[in-house]
Amino acid sequence: MNLAGCQNFRHVVGGSLSRRDLLRFGSLSLAGTGLISALAERALGRSVEAPSRRRIKSCLVLFQAGGVSQTDTFDMKPECVDIVRGEFKPIATNVPGMHVCEHLPRTSKHMDKMCVVRTMHHRMLCHNPAIYSALAGREVGESKAISNQTFASRDDFPHFGSVVSKFAEHDPELPAFVALPFSLRNGPAPSPGQHAGFLGTAHDPLLVRQDPGEENFEVRELGSPADVDAARLAGRRSLLNSLDDQQRYLEDSRAVESLSDYYRRAFTLLTTPRAKQAFDLAREPDALRDRYGRNRTGQSTLLGRRLIEAGIPFVTVYSPVHNIEGPSWDTHLNNFPMLKNSLLPPADQAFATLLEDMDSRGLLDETLVIWMGEFGRTPRMGVVLSNNTNNKTGRDHWPGCYSICLAGGGVRGGQYYGASDKEGWQPKDSPTHVGDLAATIFDAFGIDPKQLVRDAAGRPHALAQGDPIRAIF
Repeated sequence: MNLAGCQNFRHVVGGSLSRRDLLRFGSLSLAGTGLISALAERALGRSVEAPSRRRIKSCLVLFQAGGVSQTDTFDMKPECVDIVRGEFKPIATNVPGMHVCEHLPRTSKHMDKMCVVRTMHHRMLCHNPAIYSALAGREVGESKAISNQTFASRDDFPHFGSVVSKFAEHDPELPAFVALPFSLRNGPAPSPGQHAGFLGTAHDPLLVRQDPGEENFEVRELGSPADVDAARLAGRRSLLNSLDDQQRYLEDSRAVESLSDYYRRAFTLLTTPRAKQAFDLAREPDALRDRYGRNRTGQSTLLGRRLIEAGIPFVTVYSPVHNIEGPSWDTHLNNFPMLKNSLLPPADQAFATLLEDMDSRGLLDETLVIWMGEFGRTPRMGVVLSNNTNNKTGRDHWPGCYSICLAGGGVRGGQYYGASDKEGWQPKDSPTHVGDLAATIFDAFGIDPKQLVRDAAGRPHALAQGDPIRAIF
C-alpha cells in the first residue's frame, strides 16, 4: 500500500464491531442489535453540570489526517526561495490582507468567518504520537515518540470529545461524541488519542465506520436486525429489568454496573427516532449533497453538520481518504500534484460549503468548527526529518509550526493569530501549543481546563496543559 510516502500510514475504513467483541454477561444476550456492538465495551462514567459560562453547545473537528502543508495552504511564503514557496500562488480572499492557496478558491470566500492560527506546535514527528498530541492536547513524552511504539491504551489521555462527554451536559437520547467515517491506524498500531483513555469507555465515541458517500449508506450501529421485532425487543427489556432486580446479588463491580447502564442507553437510542433521523443523510436535498461533494470527504462533512444540528455536542470527521489506498495529506512524494489534483479540491469544496451551510442555519453562533491535522510539513522541499522516505518532490513531517483554522463559536473571523518566521519553521510571535487548543475547547464548553482529573493510577492531572486562546474571540 502506498499513501504518498508513508508506507505504513493508513486508515481503517468500513466494517463494524463483531459479535465476539461484545461484552457478555451470563445468559443475557442483546447482541442482536448493532447498537450494542458500538456501546457494550464502554465503562461507567457520569457527566456533571457545566458552569453557566458555557459559550458553545457543540464542536465539529474536521481532522485532516496525514499532516497538511501550511506553506501550500494558509501560511504561504511567496517571497521565499522556490524550494520553500513551491509551485502554488496565493490568491486574495474576502478579507483584505488575508491570502490562501490558489487551489482553495471556495474557502477564500469565507475567510471572514474564520481565524487562522499559524503557530500551532508540539514535538512529535511521527503520525501516531502526533495524532495523540493533536487530539488529546498533550505532549506525550519520548516513550511515545515513534509510531510503531505508540499504541492506544486505557492509560492514555482522552480525546477532546471524551472530555466533553464526561464534563458537559448533553441530551441523554443522543450520543455525546461521534467519530466518522473510519478510525486511524499507523501500520499495525491503532492511533492513540481517538478515545476516552483513562476516563473510561463510557466516554468513547460512537464510531461510525461506513462511508457516507456510498449510495446505500446506513449506520449499522443504530440498526436492529429485521428479525428483532418489537415483541423480542420488549422481551429483552424484560431481561434488563430482571437484571436490575437481581443486581444486589451480583458482584459489586464497575463492569457489572456499566453493563447495565449500556443496555439501558442502547434501548433508549434504539427506541428514539431522533437518533436514527440524525444519521439519515437521505433526508438532505440532493442539491445540498452535491454542493458538499459526492465523495467520502464531502458526505462525511455533511453528516457531521447534520449530527451537530441534531444536538450531538462533539463530532470528529476524519478525512480525506476516499479508499484504503489513499490519497492522504502525507505528501512525502509528489506534493504539488497530490495537493492540486486529489487533496485540496474536495477539502475546499466541503469546508467552504460547511461554513456557508452552518452560517445560513444559525449553527455557527454556538458551534466551534476546527479544521486541523496532526502536524504540518517542512517549509523546505526535500528535507528529511522523520523516519520516512522523502525526496525533492515532497515535504516531510513538521510539528514545530503549522496552521489550523477555527470558525464559529464566538471566534472573530477574518484574522490571523500568530505568525511564523521567515520560512515557517518556528513561531515568530504568539506560539500556540496543542494544550492551548485543548484549553480553548474546554473553556468554550464551560469546562474548567485547570480542574484536576485522575488517571488510571490515581495520579492527578490538569484537564489541559495550556491556557485558552482568548484573543481569538
